[in-house]
Amino acid sequence: MVSKRLRAPWHERNVPLFEATKADVAAHYPDLRVVFERGVVCICGSFPVVDGAGVLDRFLIEITLPFDYPESTPMLREVGGRIPWHADRHVNRANGEACPIVPEEWLLRSDHDSLLAFLNGPIRNFFLGQILVESGQPWPFGEREHGIPGLIEAYGEIVGSSDKPTVLRYLECLSRETLKGHWECPCGSAKHLRNCHLEEVKSLRQKISPRVAQQALLRIRELSAQEQRNAVRR
Repeated sequence: MVSKRLRAPWHERNVPLFEATKADVAAHYPDLRVVFERGVVCICGSFPVVDGAGVLDRFLIEITLPFDYPESTPMLREVGGRIPWHADRHVNRANGEACPIVPEEWLLRSDHDSLLAFLNGPIRNFFLGQILVESGQPWPFGEREHGIPGLIEAYGEIVGSSDKPTVLRYLECLSRETLKGHWECPCGSAKHLRNCHLEEVKSLRQKISPRVAQQALLRIRELSAQEQRNAVRR
């Protein structure tokens, strides 16, 4: 039976992190506030896009910290109606959720439990890119392709392959709690893992936990289903 502590939301299970998050927001982003909406922690308010010593612009935002934060990535929305819901602007047209970074790339970082790092890094860069696009300039940070190709590109850089089936096989392998030497190697050689890339896979597991790999596979499957639904509607 799952304990009450494990069923509790992150801000109840990890009070020190919750207090540190509130303190960071208050100290560094006074125009943002921490609020509760139906038991979920949200960060709302005006976000300043700082470059050097000056504020270039401001955006009204809402950041939702999920139940299992920081094991899942914060969810960002621009709520001022300024950014169109379109993939070319890195916003999911179905629900308005922004994509400042591929979630699993964020979860691999050592500071993924720091909301301040998320604000200063991915979110600041996301809105800086929006400012430049609004002025007719290209996205400044090297865009990935949209949808599944962009995810495969991101995960492929981690596992060392640009081939979609190979990337998916590596993620399937890494998503399991234990490794078995008699499994077929995900590289596609048809050899047993112990006779092929076992050491490389073990090394990858130091960076990509089963949970992160599982989340990556889930996102790819959800996007695949969404693309199929959109194709049927057309």
